[in-house]
Amino acid sequence: MMTELFTPAKIGNCEIPNRLIVPAMVMNLCTEDGMITERYIRYIEEKAKGGWGMIITEDYAVNENAKGYQFIPGLYRDDQIEGNKKLTETVHQYDTKLFCQMYHPGRQSKHAVNGNVQPIAPSAIKDPFCMDLPREITIEEIHQIVRDFGAAARRAKEAGFDGIEIHAAHGYLISEFLSPFTNKRVDEYGGCFDNRTRILDEIYAEIRENVGTDFPVQVRISANEYLLGGRTEADTYELVRHLDELGVDAIHVSNGMYASPVIRQIIAPMYTEHAFNMDVAEQIKKLVSCPVIVTNRINDPKMADTILKMGKADFIGMGRGSLADPYLPQKAKNGQFSNIRYCIGCLQGCEAGLLAGTCATCLVNPRVGREYENPMAKTDAPKKVMVIGGGPAGLMAAETAAKIGHSVTVYEAQKNLGGQFRSAAYPLGKGELSTFVSSLAKSLKDLNVPVNTGTEVTEELIQTEKPDAIIIATGAKPLVLPIPGMDGDNVVTAEDVLLGNVDVKPGPVVVCGGGEVGGETAHFLTQTCHDITLIEMRSDILNDMMPLTRMCLVDYIKESGIKVLTDARVQSISTEKVAYSDENGEVREVPAATVVSAFGYKAYNPLEDIARKYCENVTVVGGAVKAGNAMTAVREGYEAALAL
Repeated sequence: MMTELFTPAKIGNCEIPNRLIVPAMVMNLCTEDGMITERYIRYIEEKAKGGWGMIITEDYAVNENAKGYQFIPGLYRDDQIEGNKKLTETVHQYDTKLFCQMYHPGRQSKHAVNGNVQPIAPSAIKDPFCMDLPREITIEEIHQIVRDFGAAARRAKEAGFDGIEIHAAHGYLISEFLSPFTNKRVDEYGGCFDNRTRILDEIYAEIRENVGTDFPVQVRISANEYLLGGRTEADTYELVRHLDELGVDAIHVSNGMYASPVIRQIIAPMYTEHAFNMDVAEQIKKLVSCPVIVTNRINDPKMADTILKMGKADFIGMGRGSLADPYLPQKAKNGQFSNIRYCIGCLQGCEAGLLAGTCATCLVNPRVGREYENPMAKTDAPKKVMVIGGGPAGLMAAETAAKIGHSVTVYEAQKNLGGQFRSAAYPLGKGELSTFVSSLAKSLKDLNVPVNTGTEVTEELIQTEKPDAIIIATGAKPLVLPIPGMDGDNVVTAEDVLLGNVDVKPGPVVVCGGGEVGGETAHFLTQTCHDITLIEMRSDILNDMMPLTRMCLVDYIKESGIKVLTDARVQSISTEKVAYSDENGEVREVPAATVVSAFGYKAYNPLEDIARKYCENVTVVGGAVKAGNAMTAVREGYEAALAL
């Protein structure tokens, strides 16, 4: 039973209907000149519909060159107010409160996204992620930025926002002044604590001058930067007492900056433990009189309720949880926990898109950022739809088609749903991936969609069913290369190893293929095997992984003692060894009692031609088109259903 999560509480004079907060997350859905778009409004509206107590917008630029991303919103001109009025009016239809986060990116920016202007920072220290050398900001520029914050706050209040969040976390400009890691100044804005906090004090005072004393203003901070010479919890405890004395209305506890280790990043990967900021939030709560929000790696409403019950915070921020399922609060309140689409921490949608310079989305929720395209209204022309394949692509296609009113039946040849995504949950640190498949299965059950597992689709079955449309999502199969010895009794697939279909006996193990599957399988085997070699033909391993999660797994592989051979091509396999050619073409050997084949996957599509004989509307999606990642497969399944 949840006792805390759905009780109201105040931030300043603003009553929040529940304790679930959507923290700011960059989506990149606005125009290049900071204007609000219909796409952005519909993205935020979906969360308001879902019952979140408060939504904090992504970081608004306070001047035209204060951008860390190309398509973020801004409130640096009066003509930007009108679009934001439409946003606040839309959100307020749903009893959700909306706070405007405002920031300056400082050194965490680039010429390319910032009007071709050199980034500025307290000191000229290059960020290792953005890699643009900033110049040291002048005193006059500091004073102007302080005024910019005040003017932006005035516009936010005029636009109808319920409050403001000053972004003093995550390595952006204010955070850079607070931290001795990035602030090496010797003037009144550097050195001692009072000097390093001066810009934040001035910004807060300027905002108060513009919005008054009764308008909620909260501050987001990084409790620990996890860097040599960076801010720690001890610095934070000093800071929060100071902020409380200033009179801020809430403190939002996060962590890190771009330069921080991946495992302690602003957007933490699946390998990071849950709710790791809760203990420092608890200590902050003891030191201040204002409410405390805690965030990062909290995606379960029961966990959130427990954190509140323990007195560790007053509000819970779930950024990526709101991407994965905008309706998480509503479902939790109704006790529908198995229906929640939980964040799996993969970073493939929320982070990878931004790294590529486009917008953010979500692997488990392909509607993110596309809410404006369609309202998921019931179709006027319902069809009988056969979905062949119960992996992520097929299940998403089936769910989407059923939601918009089609009559859907799913067929899966295996006895379990999930396809390759099922085995993907077995590597160390990836157990949460199974929640995606289980929630899809529950959704299909609630939608009364028949799911036939252990059922191989044949020509006769298609003839008998006479579907109006067929979506083929038969996935991909492990790639078997023509290498002598590949058919040996000691050769097993990575998938069979992960699923426990084979027992890897004691003795040296060689994993052939250093991509994500091979690397994860090798790491998985370190639990029971102590002599593992990973062979990869390229010059580096794990090149098909999302960069941040790749960095984690590379470290784990090094720490575990797995021997890694790169620029190595497997030539032959025997019962006792694997022969490979090195970068110089010389043939070498490595002992192997068991050889794990992890050479990748190839598309598996045996039914398309047959299906087209009996049905005009046939769509092939996911791995059946091209072996790839689940992100693409899920998106294609979603799109195929909408196109029926």
